[in-house]
Order: sequence, then C-alpha cells, then structure tokens
Amino acid sequence: MTAQHAHENGQIFVVESGVMAVMTQGAYWLIGPGQFVWLPPGLAHKARSHGAIAGWCLYIAGNRCSVLTNKPFIADSTRLLIAQAERLSQNTPDTGWNNSVARLAETFWDEFLSIPHQSVLLPFPDDTRLKRVADALSANPGDARGQQDWADIAGMSLRSFVRHFTADTGMQFSVWRQRLRILNAQEKLAQGAHVTHVAAAVGYESLGAFAAAFKKNTGYSPSAYAQHCRAKTVDPA
Repeated sequence: MTAQHAHENGQIFVVESGVMAVMTQGAYWLIGPGQFVWLPPGLAHKARSHGAIAGWCLYIAGNRCSVLTNKPFIADSTRLLIAQAERLSQNTPDTGWNNSVARLAETFWDEFLSIPHQSVLLPFPDDTRLKRVADALSANPGDARGQQDWADIAGMSLRSFVRHFTADTGMQFSVWRQRLRILNAQEKLAQGAHVTHVAAAVGYESLGAFAAAFKKNTGYSPSAYAQHCRAKTVDPA
C-alpha cells in the first residue's frame, strides 16, 4: 500500500497482469489486466497491488489535462495505445523531442481520448454516520448483519438509513454491499486465494450464489478471473 499522495501531472497507469486498487477519499477502483486508470493532476490517492503486478505509467503535463474529466476513470487498453506508449518510452534525453516523437505523442493522445470510459467504481458516502457503516464493511465485507443492524450503527431509522445511503452514494445499500464484496473477492483471487475460501470470506454461504454474483458483476467466473489476473493480456510486440 502506498501512502496517500498526489502528482503534479496527470497519470495514466496501465495494468498488464495482476490487479491494482486505487482509493481516493470518495471512491475505490479496481484495475485489472488490460485496463488503465486515469488520475487527474493533484488528486490525493492511495494504491495497493495484490500479488505480482506488471504495468507502466505515463505522466501528462497539466496543460494537456484540461480536456479530460477531473475525476478518475477506468478504461480498456488497446493494442495501438500500448504500442505507441512502448515506442514513446524508448525516447531518451539523448534522443531529444524531435518532430517524429511529437507526432507520435499526438497520435497516442488521440487514441487515449477516443477510448470509452467505464464507470465501475465503489463510491463512499460523505455522511459521517454512513461512513461508519462503510468503513466497518470495508474492514469485513463478509459481515452478515442486516440493514436494521447497520441502520442502528448509523443511528438512523431503517427507512432513513436506506434513503440517505442511496442519496449519498447513488446506490442502494444492498447493491453497494454486493459490489464491495465482489471487489474484495477480486483482490483475494488475484492474490491466489482458493475460490471456496474467497466466497466464505466475503459473506457467501453458497458457492453457486457467489459464482453467479461474481460473473454478473465481472463477466468472469471466479476461477477464470483468477487465471486472467495471472496472464499478461496485452502484448505490444
């Protein structure tokens, strides 16, 4: 886990194999193989990897970042983007920033801007009462307590808790908790944990129910996702 920090420039971090989590004060992203995360200049964040991870990052000058959102996003890498980045990485101070490199940088930027963004994230509530619940569940996603118990922890009636949680995060509490569990499961699988152990750790008594929820959220079965994390999915050669 890196300490919370920020970069003066924008950052593009591409994951080739493994899984990396990025956390800001208000949200949590999980970046898997073949994906990248955009981090705007000045954004305070922490990052952690799970098991072996391979990837690379590029820093973008602040004056070029104004055309992008000031919020992080995830997207799928393309073979063209990877090949362009690899070629740019071969530029050295001795080579200099000549016209050829400048043209390549512009085509990289065009490709980067054209890639559709994904909105997969886990937003965290701002309300301090709801943050107590979110923090407790983040520490133990398998906690099986029901909504009334969590409403009591927040010091709210059940009706008020459900209404405020949805308004604060944009997600129903039950949906938010399931996404937290699946994200936590993805991290554990990337670390090499057994599927049965992962299902139990994130609160699923039935392996079938876990597998169904995991595939609905990720498009992979748990075992296929674990294999995917170990494979280098983007080959720029």
